[in-house]
Parts: sequence; structure tokens; C-alpha cells
Amino acid sequence: MQSLPAKQDLILVGGGHSHALVIRMLAMNPLPETRLTLISPDSLAPYSGMLPGLISGHYSITDSHIDLPRLCQWAGVRFIRARTTALDAHLRRLTLNDGSQINYDWLSLDIGSTPALDQVPGAREHGIAVKPVAHFRHRWQEFLDQTPKHNTTTRIAVVGGGAGGTEIALALHTALARRGRAANIQLICGSELLPGYPPRLQRAMAQRLANASIDVISQCRITRVTEQCLHADNLTLNFDTLFWCTGASGAGWLADSGLELDDNHFIRVEATLQSINQPTIFAAGDCAVIEQQPLPRAGVYAVRQAKVLAANLRSALTGSPLKIWRPQKRFLSLLSAGNGDAAGNRGILTVQGSWVWRWKDRIDRRFMAMFEQLPQRQMSASIASTEHDIQRCAGCGAKVGSEALQQALSGLQPVTHNNIMAGLNAREDASIIRWPSGQLLLQSQDFFPAFIDEPALFGRISVLHSLSDLYAMNAQPHSALATVSLPVNHQVLQSRDLKRLMRAAVDELNEAGCALVGGHTLEGPQLAAGFAVNGSGREDTLFHKGGGVAGDRLILTKPLGTGIILAGLMQHISRAPAVDGALESMLQSNAAAAAIFSKHGVRSCTDITGFGLLGHLLEMCQASGLSAELECETVPTLTGVMALIQRGVHSTLKTANDAVLTQTDCATRLLMHPLLTLLTDPQTSGGLLAAVSAQQVDGCLQTLKSAGIVAVDIGKLKPRQTRLLKLV
Repeated sequence: MQSLPAKQDLILVGGGHSHALVIRMLAMNPLPETRLTLISPDSLAPYSGMLPGLISGHYSITDSHIDLPRLCQWAGVRFIRARTTALDAHLRRLTLNDGSQINYDWLSLDIGSTPALDQVPGAREHGIAVKPVAHFRHRWQEFLDQTPKHNTTTRIAVVGGGAGGTEIALALHTALARRGRAANIQLICGSELLPGYPPRLQRAMAQRLANASIDVISQCRITRVTEQCLHADNLTLNFDTLFWCTGASGAGWLADSGLELDDNHFIRVEATLQSINQPTIFAAGDCAVIEQQPLPRAGVYAVRQAKVLAANLRSALTGSPLKIWRPQKRFLSLLSAGNGDAAGNRGILTVQGSWVWRWKDRIDRRFMAMFEQLPQRQMSASIASTEHDIQRCAGCGAKVGSEALQQALSGLQPVTHNNIMAGLNAREDASIIRWPSGQLLLQSQDFFPAFIDEPALFGRISVLHSLSDLYAMNAQPHSALATVSLPVNHQVLQSRDLKRLMRAAVDELNEAGCALVGGHTLEGPQLAAGFAVNGSGREDTLFHKGGGVAGDRLILTKPLGTGIILAGLMQHISRAPAVDGALESMLQSNAAAAAIFSKHGVRSCTDITGFGLLGHLLEMCQASGLSAELECETVPTLTGVMALIQRGVHSTLKTANDAVLTQTDCATRLLMHPLLTLLTDPQTSGGLLAAVSAQQVDGCLQTLKSAGIVAVDIGKLKPRQTRLLKLV
């Protein structure tokens, strides 16, 4: 979060090497009055130098990928996990894959390149592209899962005789050999093997390909691809699996961006890395081209560009002269040969052997350590002193300005209902609703500070968390009032945040058939939001915490652990897969589960939120006059939670929530078990806990599973005992 009110937005699109290093550099000396945001389609950014080692099994995902949410959390940078689909440089606006838009004042692009699959008919349909790496990683795992283990030789074609294709071919051989799987690998080169590299290195890698029985086919330009067949001018090659590692082009969405591009959609930039026709935009890495300095696309350039890019972003924002980036004339090139072997070149020197692999491994791990071992950040004196000089009004003076509010709310299209007489657009002091006879009015309210500073994502989760109380009682959402607190920034930035949050929130409300009828905005120390929701229901169909019967089975619909993962995120400990899993769980509505419970005779239900599973289960027992037996090891958990508990991570609400343990009979083996921390962990947008009759439980679980809902039978209700909860 920014300590000093921000006046401008700098957005980094893409989590490539340059941007990862820029974030690290700027974190140690933040840009004044500037809010920094990173947009990336993936939470894990691959380090290209370790990709062959990842394929061959030398490295894990954690070893070879930069954890972008963790880096951004440490650096005070907003992280938006989304794919950019359009750029309007004239309006300074980006469009994301969910249809939302985000404005910027300054923009930097480090989005890499993609294989030019469309230049060869059939390549996209029948090939596996090595870039983007995140997509390739999933396709690679599918390939491993589908490749026969015995008695069959898999025919593999790798198109592209450059460094990437050569390393991939050898990595594939190593990976399959380790798994005892036979493969016939062919490396197809459009010209010679490793064009542009010195002959000694070409010969060294050719020998390693020969040792691995990889056939190298040179001077073979593929003209088209059909199912399991490559076609060249005078040659056809059959394959079972095709990996495509040749050709490169820029992102297709850049075509209508207003940026000057070359013929391959790469962004034309000056030697300062600034766009030649859009001075508010910079670009680095494989997506950029400096016409006076044609260079091969190598990660080493992106790494070296980072320092100049960080300096020039700072200079551009402050009106200072820009620096020139001068690429190194010589650099060390180390190529992995699989199986703990490598060859390398710098200038006239060529080296090879296992010691070269160890050298490369040390260099790569040292690079990744910069993002793993993050230093302590200190607030600069200038920011610290200015922070205390800022006095903001309280009371009604804390409201967000009228202009910012109107800009943010313009264009919202909430659903409406016939009985709403005055809603969001009525400009009345209060909404007016005529409630139908025979219907009960249910109301609930939630409000909490943001655990992520991405307004759209936080807005969606805030809505779903608030609506969950209605679903827990089998009520139909009707209308909602929003309360939003925005950080103290320039009103333009506040308007951007509010628009992004409210548009995402309205999308979720509309999906639920819930009309936004008004709300309140104010300034505060950080982003916060909540909704007061109205729902309708019939008295004879409502769920209650009471109403359970001894013998009923307890069904939980979401895994636990969001509080622990979010606590770990604040401490820069939680890893991206765990954070992604928690967010995915929080973004699942409880509407479908409630409807299924209603069809299976449920009358006792609650949602799992701040008091944790045991706290809310205790409420059900107290209301029903019963006890409960919980089969602890059946309780579903989010990925990465148990590892965090083992490291001592827990929510700040743990001490208060642990009071429930005084009413709990706990099996001896569980007394020091990390499961106890999980069972009292507060959940944001958690699942539903329902008491289902023993006769209905199997059918209910099957219906939930068919609907794609995680649901587990975790225990049962029993006649009342001295201690209401028993853990077994």
C-alpha cells in the first residue's frame, strides 16, 4: 500500500524477467506519488534459463518460477491476475480478459513473444508451443500422463534448431529416459543447428544430440502440418507428438493499440526502451525491438534491460533525461544438454561438461534467489515525514468526492425488480422497496478491509461473502447497499478503483439476481468494502442453525484454510498456488449448494466464516440442542495450508476462536495436531455446513459433485453430551 497519496498509475503488463527485476529495484526506492500495478495472466513467472531443467526433472516449479503475488506483496505493488486483450494507447486504457478495463498514466510492457504458429498451416492445431511457458507446462504434464510407459516407442518431433529447440529436445530425452519410456526424437532445423553460434559450440551440442540418439534434420523448412505428419518441400515426417520451438511474433492484440510495430508485431522502441510514438509507454524483453540494434531474442538482454528500464521509468515520471540502453557485445551463453551436462560459449571460448552444468545451475539459482530471499524494506525518510503531515477530514468530510463518485458509477447496469420504487438512479436519500405479502424479509451485512489490493477481485469476493448469509438460510437475494472505503489518493485514482470494484461487484450481484439500490463511499487508510443485503424467503422453506436431528450427517461444501493462507500472504510466506487456490474457492458462490440442500430436505445450515468450522458448528449444536462428532481427517483443506500451519502461520483471530476448544472433547492423537489450527481458522467467503438426513446424504453428495461443488461428509449430529463437540 502507498504511504503517500498517489497521483498517477504506472502499470506493468507482463511478469517477464525485466519487470520482475524492476519491481525489486523500485521496491527499495519507491516512485514518489505513484501507484504501481503488475498485470499478469499467471501467478508464476517462469525463468526461461531453467525451463530445460524443469522438463528434465532437475528443477521443481518453485525452483524455476518467480512467485509474482509474493513479490508484489513484499514490494507494495498491486497484482492483477488477468490476461490483457486490448490496449488503446490514445485513451491510455487496457482491456482485460474478463471484459473489465483499467486506465493508466504510464505503461510498461514485458509480455514476451509467442511462436509464430500461424505462419505454418496446421501448426497451431497439431503442435505444442513452448511459449507461453505456463501453457506449455500444463501441456507437458498432459503429455507425460498420456505417454505409454512400456512396449511403445513414442515418436516426437521438435521443430526449431535454435538454442530453445536444442535444449528442449535433450530435456525431453532425459525426462523420458528417467521414466523408462522409449522415444524416437527428431530435431528439425530450418537451416543449420544452432544458427549464429560458433562452430565449436555447434559441434559440442551436435555430439550430445547424437549421444542421445536424437536425429537432427537440417535445412528442412516445414510448409504445413497435418495430423501426425510434418510436410516439407521434399520430405514428410511422421510424429505422435509435436513440440514447436521456432519463429516468434508479438501479441496479436497489439495490432490495434496505436503503438508503432514492426512486421512481426513487436513494439518499436528507442534505445531508451520508450515507444517511438507513444512517450507514456515503455517496452522491454522479447516484445520490443530497437531498430538500430537488431538482436537475437535472449533472456540475458531482458535481464540487463531491467536496470535501465527502472531508471527511465523513474526519469519519465519525474521529467528527467532518459538513459540509453547499450546491449552487451558479448555475453555468456550456457546451453543445457540434459542429464547434468551443458556446453557454453563466450567470445572465442567454448566449454563443455558436467562442471559447466554445475556452473549454469549456480548462476540460475543465484538469479532466482533474488526473488526468494527478499530483503527487509524500509520506508524512506521523505515518505515517512510527509505521511504525518497529511491531515484528512473525518465525519462527512471523509466522503469520496462527488466527481470521482459519479465517474465511477456511470455506466453501471444493476438488475432491478418491479417492487423497487427508488433505486440507484433515483437520486433519493434512501431506496424505496415495496415488500410483497407472504414473504419474509431477511437482512445481513458484512464489511471488512481488503486482503488484496485488486479492487475487482476484492469486490467480487465481498459480494459473495455477504450473499452467503442469505444462501445459508435458503433466501433469495433481492437488493443490496454497498459501503466502500477507498485509500487516500488523487480523485482520479479513487474513481478508477471505485469503478473497477463496483463493476465487478455489480456483475456478481446481477448473477445472483440482486439489485444494487445504493450505498456509501468514504476515504480510509486502506481499501475496504461490504454489502448490506436483503433477501426474501418463505417461512416454511428457510434454513436455520437449529432444526438438526440426531443422526443427521454433516456436509461441508468448501475446503478450509483461507485465513491461514491470507495470513501467510501478509507475511510473504504463502506461495502463489496456495493463494490462487484460496481465491478460486472464495470466488465460488454458495447459491447452487443452497439450492441442492433445499431439494434434499435440509433444514439446518450455516455458512463457515469468521468463527471457523468449530465455532459455527457449535452454534448449530446449541441451536439444535445436540452435540456433534467431527471426523477431522475427512475435512477438506486448501492446497498448501498444512505446510503453513507447520511453519506457525495462523490468523490473528486464532486466539479468540480457540475458545471453542473448551467445549470440545478431542482425541489424544489430535491434541497437538495442526488440524486444530485449521478447524478454528476464520474463513472469508467460506462454504456451507448442512445437516442432511442419513437417508438423503448419498444422493445429496452425488448431486453436489455433479454440479462441480466440492462437498464432503465430515461427521454427524448426536444426542446432547456434556461437551457439545467431539473430534475423532
